[in-house]
Amino acid sequence: MKTLAIDLTYQPVGGALVQIKQIIKNIDVFSFERVLFFVTSDNMHLFEDVENIKIRLKQVSFSNKSIVVRSVWAQMILPMLLVLKNIDLLFCPGNISPIINSKKKVQWIGTVGPFERGFIKPFGLRKKIILFLSKYLIQLSAYTSDLVIYESKYTRDLFIKRYRQLIEKSIIFHIGKDDYFYPVKESQFIKKNNYKNIEYILTVSHLYPYKKIEILINSFYKLELNKKELYLLIAGSTPDRNYFNKLKSLVKKYGLSKYIVFLGRVEKQDLRELYSQCKIFVFTSPFENFAYTLVEAMSCSAPIIATNTTAMPETCGEAALYYEPDDEQELSNCLMKYLSDEKERLKFKELSLQKVTENENYTDINRKTNEAFERLVQGE
Repeated sequence: MKTLAIDLTYQPVGGALVQIKQIIKNIDVFSFERVLFFVTSDNMHLFEDVENIKIRLKQVSFSNKSIVVRSVWAQMILPMLLVLKNIDLLFCPGNISPIINSKKKVQWIGTVGPFERGFIKPFGLRKKIILFLSKYLIQLSAYTSDLVIYESKYTRDLFIKRYRQLIEKSIIFHIGKDDYFYPVKESQFIKKNNYKNIEYILTVSHLYPYKKIEILINSFYKLELNKKELYLLIAGSTPDRNYFNKLKSLVKKYGLSKYIVFLGRVEKQDLRELYSQCKIFVFTSPFENFAYTLVEAMSCSAPIIATNTTAMPETCGEAALYYEPDDEQELSNCLMKYLSDEKERLKFKELSLQKVTENENYTDINRKTNEAFERLVQGE
């Protein structure tokens, strides 16, 4: 009986959480007779209402919120359990895997943040130390993996050129296309929140300092877009309260509390409606491994403005306008290009839909992932 082990002892959020949910949902595309998930109590909720005889759960008794504890687990305890459980292949979708290990293993790298100085700079000392530790654990464990899966050519090339990873042990899967996202004509979310008949610019992001939301707020203010009865809706959780308060103070300073609205965390159904109905979608983050949010927005035919760094041009291709992350004037020019030329804006709505068809859905990606696993197990 062939057994696949999946290390789920990390804290998946955002796109990583979607990825894990889709792996569980599509577990039958994996040809292993048994799939053993190593899981913490924090992640047990992912298996609620999941009934599949292939799935086995091994709960480990620690929280996945500590990088130190998780590192001890991955480097010392997990390798021993793989032998005891007679595992054929280990899959680590959480960026880190055992550096020394007697079993074949596949590591999925779903982040680029720890490798970008601009990403690290805004954080406090404690977070910087965690990112520093993560960076070297990711790098070293990837180097000893039999296969490393990257989500973008940008990230793969960074690891090959800067960290001497082997291209023959590398594969790229562009992920993020969720069949749930498609254009819808009416938005119940807009209606029930009293935004009926408004036109709005939308951005969707967890509110961290490196996301540079203030650049968009500044451009919105300088262009006096509120005078055009245009709103700015900011959707996303607020894990960094200091940064959130800074953004709110900026909005208050500009006297735009009516026109710039923080929506907080938005449910999936509401996001689909917001993407579909927005006048413009702006993506301010400069540091992304592969931008799930942009794939969602393109799936809903949003006309996109994005930064021109890391994997954004690879994600959107010619289906977006781009600007330098700190260049407010360039962002303003992109906004005005859409706002002053309706034909151009409609053209980019169509380009979004065309571009997203190049991405495969999660079922197909999981099927390809299984094929790569099979080749390793069979020694090809």
